[in-house]
Amino acid sequence: MVLAYDMSRRLVFVNPAAETLTGYSMEELEKANFICWVHPEDQARMMAFWEPLFQGKPFHEEEYRLVTRDGRVKWVVASWIPILDDGGTQVGVQGREFDVTRRKLAEAALRHSEEKLRIDEERYRVLFENSPFPMWEEDFSAIKTYFDSLDTPDIPTYLRQNPSAVDECVRRVRILDVNQAARNFYGASSKEELLAGLEQFFDDSARENFRDEMSALAAGDYSFQAEFTTRTLRGEERLVDMIVTMVDSARCDWSRVIVSFFDITDRKRLEEQFFQSHKMESLGRLAGGIAHDFNNLLTVINGYSDWMLRKMEPDNPFRAELAEVRDAGQRCAELTQQLLAFSRKQIVRAGPLDLNHLIRESQGVLRRVLGDGISLAIRLAPDLGTVEADASQMQQVLLNLAINAREAMASGGTLTLATANSASSQEILLEIRDTGQGMDETTRRHLFEPFFTTKKGSRNAGLGLAIVFGIVNHGGGRIEVASQPGAGSVFRIHLPRVQNEPEPAGHIDSPETTQRGVGPVLVVEDREDVRDLTCRMLEELGYETLLAASGAEALAIARGQGRSIPLLLTDVIMPGMNGRELADQFRRLDPKIKIIFMSGYTDRVLAGSHTLDSDTPYLQKPFTLAQLAEILRKAEGA
Repeated sequence: MVLAYDMSRRLVFVNPAAETLTGYSMEELEKANFICWVHPEDQARMMAFWEPLFQGKPFHEEEYRLVTRDGRVKWVVASWIPILDDGGTQVGVQGREFDVTRRKLAEAALRHSEEKLRIDEERYRVLFENSPFPMWEEDFSAIKTYFDSLDTPDIPTYLRQNPSAVDECVRRVRILDVNQAARNFYGASSKEELLAGLEQFFDDSARENFRDEMSALAAGDYSFQAEFTTRTLRGEERLVDMIVTMVDSARCDWSRVIVSFFDITDRKRLEEQFFQSHKMESLGRLAGGIAHDFNNLLTVINGYSDWMLRKMEPDNPFRAELAEVRDAGQRCAELTQQLLAFSRKQIVRAGPLDLNHLIRESQGVLRRVLGDGISLAIRLAPDLGTVEADASQMQQVLLNLAINAREAMASGGTLTLATANSASSQEILLEIRDTGQGMDETTRRHLFEPFFTTKKGSRNAGLGLAIVFGIVNHGGGRIEVASQPGAGSVFRIHLPRVQNEPEPAGHIDSPETTQRGVGPVLVVEDREDVRDLTCRMLEELGYETLLAASGAEALAIARGQGRSIPLLLTDVIMPGMNGRELADQFRRLDPKIKIIFMSGYTDRVLAGSHTLDSDTPYLQKPFTLAQLAEILRKAEGA
């Protein structure tokens, strides 16, 4: 890791490796005291180096122990130098620190071997037994005898071609001793459980690793190192870094071998989660960008389809075909909403929501997600109350739980969605029940943790249920899960009930029922096709339109007008000046101006965490004439 502090000992630079090495996030390191992770027993010695550093005295290759955020101990080697400005004045300090735990582990194993030759057996046993690393002492002399008896000069090739020879080597290993750390690691109640032999721990992967180990020893390498997965007596899989060291290699009898383990499961898991989170972030940006472009295209496709449907005579032979185009465009709009849900670039508009209506609307999408082998059952309370929630987020909850249920019902089954009013009338219950394989208590406890998944090799990132938990919890609700292996699972979501009535579902108004307006509207949109369609809609509604392709052009038009512009309709994502910045400029020109935002997605431009105030007019692309008229009515009446 690379770090830099100023003369006030304030952290001014740290690279991502510091998070992996120390376990602290960058934000935590910035708030922490100077070099907060030093082992208490090493602090005084190391401060004797760091204090003179701020007087211009560097130091190099000093080793000390580092305590990670979760309490693990690592060895690091540190080199620090002063930072000077162009005038030669010291303005800070910079250090490079490397994780040398693996080397120290190897050195410790080697020291154990050397100490065996130098000190008495009792002292050696104390060191071996009290080592914090799982250690095995083994005798491979019978394997050496077996290799000597084989009529082949190439042991590695022979082992690859004869799997039974590897099994013979495993049987010939004699375990001399195992230390307390090894017994704890494997969950053994006594030393005898581990002295019984290696066969109890060996699967195909372990045999392959053991074959490589024997090949290296046979080739004259008296040490071997490898990462592999081992299974404890409790059935838990752990990833270990194993170092095999031949003691007294000069005797060449293979009678004393030290095998040391370093458990790297948690470190690898953190590395994989870090990589996965970056991958999901990149995919989210891609999905959000695709949804943005599609929403602009769908605005034009759906808008002109609506336009022509309104202008066509009822008996026009092409009316049915055009209606099919419009329906397909609407389905595409639903798909882009799913992309926005995946990329987490939705506008959050919490309000009174009819949960029954949302479930009915979502049936088509849910059935496509579940596939042909799973049936969907709907049981909705007819007198269901109203909840305060964002419709798109609640649809995401349904979608993620449906995907989770599909994974649990690989052989088919039934997914049941049910709603009910709670007995206390303070909550609404949404129940999602599947007939899948169910889960044990350990899985249930970890169910909502990010990146947790029981599907090895699955493309599922393990984020779906974490997102569900976040949405429900943020909305003041709670989730209960009941499940048993072989008996399916039940997710019960309790949401706060509100007294407000949900807004009626939107529909396409005819020109005769659409409210007409007057006065100028300044339309700011960088895409010409969307800009032209929007202006045609506004003109059909009775408005006068002014067009601008950018924020700068819009400001120029406003300053050149001999009259005030009462209403601004602006896209959010535009090159140069974005919609939020443009709105701020217009409010300085005229505090009374009404502003409507429109976009396919926000990318954090409108407000933090994509939360939009309920009184902020926002038009989601693609939109219809009726939706445009409604948002104009609300803006003008505000």
